[in-house]
Amino acid sequence: MVERVTADRLILVNVVGCWFYLRQPTFIGAGQSYWIDHETSELCVDRGAARVSRHARVTRHAGWMCR
Repeated sequence: MVERVTADRLILVNVVGCWFYLRQPTFIGAGQSYWIDHETSELCVDRGAARVSRHARVTRHAGWMCR
């Protein structure tokens, strides 16, 4: 089951759950929900009006072994 989280304020996200690093930071507005699609390795954001934006994950980044 996918756990959706609803933002209580406008946030800029670049890391989700200390292990999911985004290629580019993205804004999530207050009241919008977001979740990780583990099949595609993407962050999904429900923007409302039946619009879901998808944001790709970084597959490797500097220092990933140290974290």
